[in-house]
Amino acid sequence: LCEPCFYCDGEGYLTSRQTICYNIYREILRDAPDMVGDRLTLRVNPKIADLLLDEENHIITSLEQTLDKRIVIYPNPQLHMEEFDIFEVLKE
Repeated sequence: LCEPCFYCDGEGYLTSRQTICYNIYREILRDAPDMVGDRLTLRVNPKIADLLLDEENHIITSLEQTLDKRIVIYPNPQLHMEEFDIFEVLKE
């Protein structure tokens, strides 16, 4: 669930990247009943984006199928690895 912190050279711990991916998954599912848009945008740290687009891509595929919404991932190097934003893109 945790991994050594690369920000402080291992003096502390961060939530593991896989755990962050599943936190994103759970938050989207929790908020899904209130989402009326046809697309979601995820703004995440590039390390999380890489994981979601590769090893954990089944998370995005599952969400897209379950919610019938497209999910777009934007890597943002300004975000801390544990920080993410979910934006709903409303239908036009």
